Amino acid sequence: MQLAAAAVLFGSEDHLLLSSGTASGKTEAAFLPPLTLLGDDELIVYVSPLKALINDQFTRLQPLLKEGKVSVTRWHGEASPAQKQTFLRQPKGLLQITPESLQSLLLNHQHDCARIFARLRFVVIDEVHYFMASPRGLQLQCLLAQVERLAGCSPRRIGLSATLGDAQAAQNWLQGSTTRPVAHPHAQEPPRKLQISMRYVAPDDDSLNETLYRATLGKKAIVFANSRLQTEQTAQQLKAIAAQRGTPDVYRVHHGSVAAALRQNTERDMKSSDRALVTCATVTLELGLDIGDLQRIVQLSAPLSVASLTQRIGRCGRKGQPAELVFLLQDDGEEDICWPLVQAIAMLQLYLKHKWVEPVRPPLQPFDLLYHQSMCAVAAAGEISPPKLAQQVLTLPAFAQISQDDFRTLLRHLIDIDHLRRSETGGLVIGFAAEPIVTSRDFLSVFTAPQDYTVKAGEKIIGSVGRAYRAGERFALAGCSWQVKSLHATQREILVQPSKGAAATKWTSYAGEALHPVVLQRMQQVLTSDENYAYLDQNSRATLQAMREAFRRGGAQLPEQLCQTPQRFSKFDRYLPDMLIQKQAEDA
Repeated sequence: MQLAAAAVLFGSEDHLLLSSGTASGKTEAAFLPPLTLLGDDELIVYVSPLKALINDQFTRLQPLLKEGKVSVTRWHGEASPAQKQTFLRQPKGLLQITPESLQSLLLNHQHDCARIFARLRFVVIDEVHYFMASPRGLQLQCLLAQVERLAGCSPRRIGLSATLGDAQAAQNWLQGSTTRPVAHPHAQEPPRKLQISMRYVAPDDDSLNETLYRATLGKKAIVFANSRLQTEQTAQQLKAIAAQRGTPDVYRVHHGSVAAALRQNTERDMKSSDRALVTCATVTLELGLDIGDLQRIVQLSAPLSVASLTQRIGRCGRKGQPAELVFLLQDDGEEDICWPLVQAIAMLQLYLKHKWVEPVRPPLQPFDLLYHQSMCAVAAAGEISPPKLAQQVLTLPAFAQISQDDFRTLLRHLIDIDHLRRSETGGLVIGFAAEPIVTSRDFLSVFTAPQDYTVKAGEKIIGSVGRAYRAGERFALAGCSWQVKSLHATQREILVQPSKGAAATKWTSYAGEALHPVVLQRMQQVLTSDENYAYLDQNSRATLQAMREAFRRGGAQLPEQLCQTPQRFSKFDRYLPDMLIQKQAEDA
C-alpha cells in the first residue's frame, strides 16, 4: 500500500484514493510522501470525522514530525487557543481539523483565508466511506471548494478508507469539483484469516449473558451492540457474572454519551494494557482508532449494514493473527422466524463470498445543507447581493442539481421568516430571527446534536443522558449505576453518586436506514435455499432449518420495518418552505 501510494504521489499530480483493511499502513502511505514533498512554508490539512482520531494521529505521528521539524496544529473544541493563534500567524506544517472546525475557520476568519491556505499543498481526508454516507461529507465538499476558491490554491487530495462499496463513486466524491483525476491503486493484501462462529439463543433461554461471559473471558475484545441501551445492559450483566465468579472486572463501555475523557481512557487502556480488557461499544469504535491488537470481536444481534460488519471485522486479526468473530443472536419469539439471525447470515455471506458493501448515493437536492451554507455565506460576508450569493453557493459541488428557481424560493421564504433581511442597498443580511441560530456553536454542525443533561459525580463528568432524572432515581451510564443527588434543570446538569445493583436508562433512539435491496434479497435466499453454513453451531442449524420450513409453509414476507426507509429529518428542515421539504423527501 505504501509503495503504491508513493508511486502516485511522487510520479504524478493526481489525487489519491487509498482503500485497504485496518492496520494495512494507510496512515504512513498517506503522510510520508506529502511530508517528503512539503516545502518549509507549505501546509497539509488532515480532515477527520472524530476529534479522537485527530488526537490518535497526533500521538502516532508526533515523534516523526518532531524529528522532521514539521509543526502540527490540532484545531477542534478541545485544542489549545494559543496553538491556534500561533497557526493563524504562521500557517504551515500539518493542520488537523474536523469539518465543523473548518466551517468555523471559514466563518470567522474568511478575510484571512487567502493568506492561511495560499500554500496549501495536500488535503488528507480520513474515513472517506463515512463522509460519503453522511451530511457532513456534503458539508466537507462545500468547505474544500470554498477554501480553494478563497485562496486560489489547488491542493492534491488523499482519501483513506477501509470500506468501499463503489470505488468509482468514492473517486467521484474525492474529486469533487476539481479537475484532477483520482488514482486508486490496488495493492495486493495478504488474505485475511477468519474464525467465525454464530449462535442463536432462544427467547426463553437466559444463557446468553453466560455465553457472552465465556466468549470474552481472558480475551482482549470488543462487544458490539446496536444501541446504547444494549451496551450499558451488557456491561452491567458481565460485571455481575464476573463478581459471582470471582474474576476481575475488566469491562468498559464506549458510546457517544460517555464522557470524552472516559472514552479516551478506554481507548488508551485497550491499546497499552496487558490485561484482557473487554469493551462494550456501539459504532463509536468502528472507525479507525488505534486500540492495539484485539483477540476477538463479538457481535450482539445483526449488524446494521455490511459496511458496519466489515469495519468491525477489521478491528481484529492484525499481524497475521486470525480475526475471531462471534455472533450471538436472540429475538423476542413473537414470530416463527428470527430475523436478526437471517440478517446476520445474509450480511456475512455477502462479505465472505462477494466482498460486497452497500454503495452510497449522495442526495441530489439537499436543501437543508443549502440553507446552512447560504446562511454561513451571508454571515461571513456581513452583506451580500442575491446574485453574488447564488454564484457563490450554487456553484458548490453539493448543489449542482438545484435550480435557480428553487434557490429563489428558499431566499424569499427566509426573508418572510426574518432569517434574511434586505439592506438599504438591496443586499442580504442576517435577519433578527436568525441571529441566535447563526451565532450559536451548534450551528457549525449539520447533524443534530441532542440537548442532553450532563452527568457529574463530584467534579468528574461521566457523560450525558437525554432525560431529566430527579433526585433518588437511578440509571446506568459508562458501565456503572448511579443515583441522582440533585437535578439542575436550568444548567442541564444531573449530580449523581455511585449506586449498587443494575439500573436501566431510557435513551432516545434514532431511526436508521432501511436495509439495502441486495441484503433483503440475500435474506430471502437464506430462507429458500438449502445451503449449510459452517459457522453455525448444531442448535442454530436446527433452528434455521425450522425457520426455513415455516417460511416455505406460510410464505412469510420480510418485515416492513426492514424494508421501509425512515423519513429523513434534518436540524434545518424547520426553516425550509414546504415545497422544498417535499422535494428533498422525494429525493431521499
